[in-house]
Amino acid sequence: MRWLLACVLAVSTSTVQADGPLYAEVQLAAAGVNHSNLDFYPTFGSISAGLFVREGIGIEVFADSGITSDKKNGFDLEVTEAYGIGLRLQSAPVRRIQGYMVLGAVNFTVNQEANATASLGGSLINGDFTGVRVSLGIMERLERWKNVLVSLEYRHYNADQPIHVDAVLLGLRVNTP
Repeated sequence: MRWLLACVLAVSTSTVQADGPLYAEVQLAAAGVNHSNLDFYPTFGSISAGLFVREGIGIEVFADSGITSDKKNGFDLEVTEAYGIGLRLQSAPVRRIQGYMVLGAVNFTVNQEANATASLGGSLINGDFTGVRVSLGIMERLERWKNVLVSLEYRHYNADQPIHVDAVLLGLRVNTP
């Protein structure tokens, strides 16, 4: 009887802490954009949603939208928008902490405009770029709300152009029960 009670408690406890297949996340990003030997530091917001197809393997879609631009040497640069899809590889939790990696494709728009005091050293961009997205991150499950996690992520957008976007994102993720 004790073994039966122990097994029932173990199964019910693990079921309560198991995550469902769907998740959604909201993130705030501090980005670094390098173009024409100039470094800009705009901010953007990101939302993502995903579905786990197997344990630790999921498909994720995301969209970003610019919040603030950065000015340098007479130029004003903003990551206007980005969207894409990726494969999410996520580790099992260890003491409420999980690691993950997202590999995928991204289409992003960067606007760089010259103002009246612009130097001749930089160039103007106003276009879309398509490339690869690579993200590495960690998440910690909150004790009070079992399906809510806080995340910290490094993200890189790379295109076949002389422009690179790197960002550090802080997020809040909700898993389905």
